[in-house]
Amino acid sequence: MKTIHLVQHTHWDREWYFTENDSKAVLYYFMDDLLQRLEEDKSLGPFVLDGQTVVIEDFLNVAPHQELRLRQLIEQGRIVIGPWYTQSDFLVVGAESITRNLLLGHTDCQRYGGTMPIGYVPDSFGQSAQLPMFLRQFAIDYAVIWRGWSEHNVVHSEFSWQSADGSKVITAVLPWGYGCAKWLPDDPLAGQKTLETILEKQTRFSLTENVLLPNGNDQSPFEYRVPQMLEQLNQRQDDYHFVRSSFSQFFHSLESTNVNLPIYQGELISPKYMRIHRGIFSTRVDIKQLNARLEHTLSQYLEPLLALNWRLGLPYPQHAVDNIWREAMKSHAHDSIGGCNSDRVNAMVKNRLGSGLEMAEQLIDLNMKMLAEGISAEQDGKKIIIFNARPQISAGLVELTIFTPEDHFRVVDGEGNECRWQIIEESRQDMSIIVQELSNSTETTWYRKCRLLLEVAGIPACGYQTLYLQEGINAGFEQQVKSINKLENPWLRLEIDEQGILTLTDKRSQQTYHNILQLVDGGDAGDNYNYSPPLDDWLINTHGFLTSISGTQGALQSALTLSWKMAVPRDLAARREQRADAVLDISMTITLAHHNAWLDVAIDVNNTVHDHRLQIWLPTGVVQLTHFADQPFGLIERPNLPPEMAVWQEEKWTEAPVALYPMQSQVMMHNETRGLCAVTEGLREYQIPEDRQDVIAVTLLRSVGWLGQANMPYRPGRASGMVLPSPDSQIQGVHHFKLSLLSMNNGADNAFWRDVERARGNLHAWLATGWSRFRTNPHGRVFPPHFSVLTWDTNLHFSTMKKAQHSDALVVRGWNPTKATLAHGEVTTNGEVTATTLAEVALPAHQESVPTCAPATFVISFRGENKC
Repeated sequence: MKTIHLVQHTHWDREWYFTENDSKAVLYYFMDDLLQRLEEDKSLGPFVLDGQTVVIEDFLNVAPHQELRLRQLIEQGRIVIGPWYTQSDFLVVGAESITRNLLLGHTDCQRYGGTMPIGYVPDSFGQSAQLPMFLRQFAIDYAVIWRGWSEHNVVHSEFSWQSADGSKVITAVLPWGYGCAKWLPDDPLAGQKTLETILEKQTRFSLTENVLLPNGNDQSPFEYRVPQMLEQLNQRQDDYHFVRSSFSQFFHSLESTNVNLPIYQGELISPKYMRIHRGIFSTRVDIKQLNARLEHTLSQYLEPLLALNWRLGLPYPQHAVDNIWREAMKSHAHDSIGGCNSDRVNAMVKNRLGSGLEMAEQLIDLNMKMLAEGISAEQDGKKIIIFNARPQISAGLVELTIFTPEDHFRVVDGEGNECRWQIIEESRQDMSIIVQELSNSTETTWYRKCRLLLEVAGIPACGYQTLYLQEGINAGFEQQVKSINKLENPWLRLEIDEQGILTLTDKRSQQTYHNILQLVDGGDAGDNYNYSPPLDDWLINTHGFLTSISGTQGALQSALTLSWKMAVPRDLAARREQRADAVLDISMTITLAHHNAWLDVAIDVNNTVHDHRLQIWLPTGVVQLTHFADQPFGLIERPNLPPEMAVWQEEKWTEAPVALYPMQSQVMMHNETRGLCAVTEGLREYQIPEDRQDVIAVTLLRSVGWLGQANMPYRPGRASGMVLPSPDSQIQGVHHFKLSLLSMNNGADNAFWRDVERARGNLHAWLATGWSRFRTNPHGRVFPPHFSVLTWDTNLHFSTMKKAQHSDALVVRGWNPTKATLAHGEVTTNGEVTATTLAEVALPAHQESVPTCAPATFVISFRGENKC
């Protein structure tokens, strides 16, 4: 007899085709009913509150008087909460976001009285191969998931899932979803008939006689009569024995069978039984870019700066930073960050992210101002703080914008040595917009606004160095800018012909890459969930549409700018008729620094057409079956052509498993002598075209006009979501994209990984002008002109430095980006260094190395007062 574990739950989408305001109103009555039912009938429960504590936060926001009732039921184990703060996406949000999601979710659970020790992920659009690692870092041994699994991955719905670093969690799949047993009838006869079909499907892939039966659905009321109906069914039949259960009880029963679980390693993105919506990786790219910018600003600028200032004795606004993270995570749910929402909801998602960035940047500005105020000047002039978040001494180029009335200026270090710079953009600035005191003047004060590139060296690890802007003094080096028609330095040469076709030569290996950085526009007959090409697509590239080429060489870098007026169809109807009746204005600026072995590419697109997708193609010339992309805290190898493409139509998959993949910021295809790697800013999707499997096609944008549509070539059958127009998803207007392009002359060697880290950049420059929108009283502290919190001798890539979540200590974290094991290196500081998990809990044993796809976290405790 099979034991059927009834797990009663709700799945709570905070927003989707409805807003968070709608869901909060419904939540008030849902929770009031749930509390009442559980209090009236002590036999009911446990009830799973969707594994995310934001539901509690939202409920108490509208019903704060209910906290005691709720807390009592949580403490009794009758309402089960956590471990997440929100039900996040795991394929396009960053690794630090996933970490903080669990960290803040656990914080909430401790506050309210209990944590569900299950990695419950009921509706994420595909599962990251890193999920077992994240869960084990928080001492979670089990996972329950839905989308992305099929028997092509692992035969049974129960298995041991292993991340590349060796972390394992026992995993149970809900093959037919969290709502497979929703809205069950109260009558046992009707219930038996309904459950026959459900249980046949639920048991189809089960490894043992223990089977999960999730009872609940999206924003659905508590089905409090179901347990009694199932008890009556126990008396009427002997095929199944129904028990009131929980996920924890299910896993206990599973383990008690001593069955040998199959082992699976890898991501789960198979859309055989349920769609994973591969198009969401590029839907509403403006939202993806804004989220990536916020994540990077928080973890690699604001938090390291606050940590540094905290060590110097300034306050650390922990709650403010946590609130920015929480608001960001409300935008990280699978629908929210996926962009597969109504236009109203997408506007709210974008507003939350924009508000978080606004506050983060204000905190940065205030903390830079306080830092500069305390620094003892060594030279005349305005202080320039060069901040290095990375835990190694750094050198390179950093951008700085200055406003000056002078024709001449120079920049010097503390010893008076001149720093080289290059103006990369100059304009006139009305200073009444910048300086509030000038806004009341009757005369306009004009300054030069100069965007500079500064060359700096020896910037302290996790620290800063002070430079000085001296106005009215000539720079002591050659400033001449000359025209060029190619880019070249000791490593690379980029040439362009009269048609605008680019050829890259790696001078280290003499390998060439022809037709590099080509822009390709095609139709998109899909919706917010899925890219779907028209049946007879018409692909158009930039050849023949070039309108201008210009090139300049300065003191620090050279640049080529190409402009196109690309004739394309205005919409799908025009594309079907192959009628190019609209124009895309596109410019691309490619820069090559004199001392860098990579190209930086900036693309501006004025998107004026509908229902299309624009990609940038990188032909690698590499003939092989796989490629690599980054994933949260790691690297993953993927097939250029998924083998399931050969069977998906015959097996009636819910959508095509095309080679359209997510990334964090990096994708590469290479062999030992040649290859290309793209490192992007906020671009989360790439494709390996089926007929050009040596090409990496990075998606810049896709424009669609519907939340959901039915009967698409890549996704046959019903519409996903709701059939609602979403005109804002056509994302009309000007968009800006950035990526770095690295040529791989010796595979993924150590030099390559160092360049990847440098290309991402962690140097920041801030000018102490004396102007400020807000005034603060002097803090009275004195700081040195240069300072370092710590150094970390490691090849790991930097993730963050911040204050510990629950103690007066610092956290520094890196991660292994390679496929090999790396030494974790030594952290040098004046505090006590302890290796910990992502949960900031000390590891039981000392570890000398960091396996592939793993983070390394250290907590640093300081004796005595805070100040160094």
